[in-house]
Amino acid sequence: DRRQRQMCLRDRYQRRVHGDQQQYGYAKERFTGLIGETFDCSICYNVVRDPKECHGCGSMFCSSCIEDWLKKRKECPTRCDLSKTKIERISKALMRIYNDLDIKCQYESCGKVVKLCDLEEHEKKCQLPKCINFDVCQNISKPEYSNMRVCDLSCLLHKNIKNVFGDGEKELQQIKDFMKQYMGQPIPAIGGNLPSSNLARASISNGITEFKWDTNNIGTGIIVSQDKKHVFLKETLYMFRTVIGDLGFAQPGVYYWEIIADSQTENELKIGVTTRRDFNFNSAFCDYEHGFAYYGLGQLRHNSNASGPQYLSLIHI
Repeated sequence: DRRQRQMCLRDRYQRRVHGDQQQYGYAKERFTGLIGETFDCSICYNVVRDPKECHGCGSMFCSSCIEDWLKKRKECPTRCDLSKTKIERISKALMRIYNDLDIKCQYESCGKVVKLCDLEEHEKKCQLPKCINFDVCQNISKPEYSNMRVCDLSCLLHKNIKNVFGDGEKELQQIKDFMKQYMGQPIPAIGGNLPSSNLARASISNGITEFKWDTNNIGTGIIVSQDKKHVFLKETLYMFRTVIGDLGFAQPGVYYWEIIADSQTENELKIGVTTRRDFNFNSAFCDYEHGFAYYGLGQLRHNSNASGPQYLSLIHI
């Protein structure tokens, strides 16, 4: 009967299918949350790879399994008459469900769970040397930076910034030295749609463009020093206020800026960038869609005044 025939097929193919060979199905233990046997291959009994379906009985097969079978037999493994039915790729609806299955990477050193439709691309890169900043950039390290384990200068800068702990002044100077060594000429001080008069206040120090605070775009209670390099907030109601720099970013790329909170800082800080300047400065710039900030409590903030993902740790002044 059919059950005996399937058992016979299982015994026959177990000698050929060991583990998770590329030409046969995926081992079931690699899947998370897999329910039922909908996508089981009726020949190798793994989860189908490149699935095909018999329109007569509804059985599924790996493409390689059924192709091998049909080289020797002219019938479906469950004896459907192929002169009256067909074995073809599964429907688009079933394929969407199949592609959405969660599967573990085959390499034990990785173990990452990805969607089945993304597995091939993931495993192509998985064993290649990864950039030290891989979780962010998703790139492999480039040969020219292989000894530093990064993919480009952007990630090399990121690596240096992540190491700024301990002796802050010394390590900040190391970042400045890095900027001069790897970034070449100073980044042009172009202010976008900011008034041209503001551009005259930019200065170049040791190859680094220095910005100043823009007194025309400032919240109530913020006091700017005469040299426009320092700001202080006189605020008793615990409300966030915003002040922005006088220089915009010239073009897409990597930018590093340094803001130092001194011992007079009593309130929490949100530090970041905004793509606009026509908003209420008596609020935090990152409350809006155009604002992106690091919050001193150890969070990232964007388009919210109440919540954001954890990042690094609390800043202690």
